[in-house]
Amino acid sequence: MAYEKKIPVDLDCPLRLTMSLIESKWKSCILDELRSGSPMRPSEIHKCLPEAAPRVLDIQLKEMVEDGLVNKTIFPELPPRSEYQITGLGQSLLPIIDSMLKWGVDHFEIFEKKYGCKK
Repeated sequence: MAYEKKIPVDLDCPLRLTMSLIESKWKSCILDELRSGSPMRPSEIHKCLPEAAPRVLDIQLKEMVEDGLVNKTIFPELPPRSEYQITGLGQSLLPIIDSMLKWGVDHFEIFEKKYGCKK
């Protein structure tokens, strides 16, 4: 059974609409990994994000395919093989992700204080 949101997306708010596509923990990271445009197999994506549970990545990839952010190609061979590739719609979100990456670098001291980590 697919997950259904308890609160419907507010169609009058462009910010909430955008967030609804990338709000989960790993979707922005998946788009960042696919940014080169080269297709990646699920196992390659899992290797790039080892702290994410494979099942969670698989669910989020499925949602991203449904939303048109990535394409999934299934090759008719045995054993079955699939690849994911970013779409034009997914690429249109990369400037937002780039801004988030820059903000994180520019304000790293916040994370040092909060988590006690060193760069």
